[in-house]
Amino acid sequence: MTVEKSRPELKVADFVSADGEALNALSFRTRVAVLWVAVAVALSGSMLLYLFMPGALEELLAGEVEGEALDDALGFLLAGLVIIPLVMAAVTLLVRDRVNHYVNLVAGMAFGLFGVYAVVRETSADGFNVHILMNAVVGLLALLIAALGLISLRQSTDRPNLRT
Repeated sequence: MTVEKSRPELKVADFVSADGEALNALSFRTRVAVLWVAVAVALSGSMLLYLFMPGALEELLAGEVEGEALDDALGFLLAGLVIIPLVMAAVTLLVRDRVNHYVNLVAGMAFGLFGVYAVVRETSADGFNVHILMNAVVGLLALLIAALGLISLRQSTDRPNLRT
């Protein structure tokens, strides 16, 4: 006599996009994780493009970045600006849905506001430079992530029968 073991089906909560098609949570998480990687790449590009500004390389060799002393704390801050979005990409894929929505909302707003602040500060101080475009991309992508987190949070609370 053989005993059949029934495997429970793992169902992933569905999110509905604007055009009405269902988008499962794994696909949603993957897309948000790709957006976080894009934020990290844009931040790295902004830092690299900063070096092409007139006088920036000489300032860096003199031990200063934008008038501040180049020390360990500033180095850790700049490294953290690239590492945090990469960690957020991993967190987006690994944590539960409800926590995922809140974390993406908060971190997306933080990086979005940072991007807006960087654009405003740089344009008011030195005029327009190329790395400001990358800061704008960082801000827009991060605000998009925050908006997606808010939308998915509202969708999950509007449908209480789904486990989030």
